[in-house]
Amino acid sequence: MELNRGALAPRALLDLSRVAGLADATQEGGVVRLGAGTTYTDVLERHAEALPGLAAAARTVASRQVRNRATLVGALVLGDPSGDALAALGAAEAIVELAGPRGTRHVQATAFVSGPGTCDLAHDELVTALLVPAADGPTAYAKAGARNAMARAVCGVAIELHPVARTATVCVVGAGPTAIRPGVAEVLVADAWDELDDRVLRRFGELVAEAVDPVADARGSVVYRRHVAGVLARRVLDRAWAAL
Repeated sequence: MELNRGALAPRALLDLSRVAGLADATQEGGVVRLGAGTTYTDVLERHAEALPGLAAAARTVASRQVRNRATLVGALVLGDPSGDALAALGAAEAIVELAGPRGTRHVQATAFVSGPGTCDLAHDELVTALLVPAADGPTAYAKAGARNAMARAVCGVAIELHPVARTATVCVVGAGPTAIRPGVAEVLVADAWDELDDRVLRRFGELVAEAVDPVADARGSVVYRRHVAGVLARRVLDRAWAAL
């Protein structure tokens, strides 16, 4: 986008799409390692069973043509705190793997996008992979946007339930300068695991709405974004719980 409107004028561009290692994907010990070249279509066609939450988010991204070319890592490096993939990666507690002359390091996906247009990537580093724990329970993702398809999320909420641990992990995007993990809402689900009802669903939505830190822009006001975060939170918890 910046290139098209003349905001960036690099002296050279490097195409890494044919670097075989960056397109590889493996699974070991319950963790799926997605090479940095993994596209949204790759997730949908090859990893939907192990990573259903990420696949649900990928399904909402842009058009088929864009999904065929766009990569998950590319979206993270752009520093978009409303990214659909970021929500799913946050709920999965995924890790971003980076490599550079000083070695390899790992950053939580929710911390990697450090603000609008910024990310935790040094000038001499390359994102090599995403390390995503395979789902061990039901997942769900819901977003609100200007239209049903091909629109950035005004707000998006992803959830993963973990039946063995009797816990939930939740991530909200588009409702703050970074992705948000509403810890108090996650604790509520764990505490009410045996008695989830409409009262708990309502309280869960309220806690998520209280946890977000929205900024008004052309796509939505602070009040609207906070309200939407609560509504979407109730919706994804209800969907995931029904799948247990």
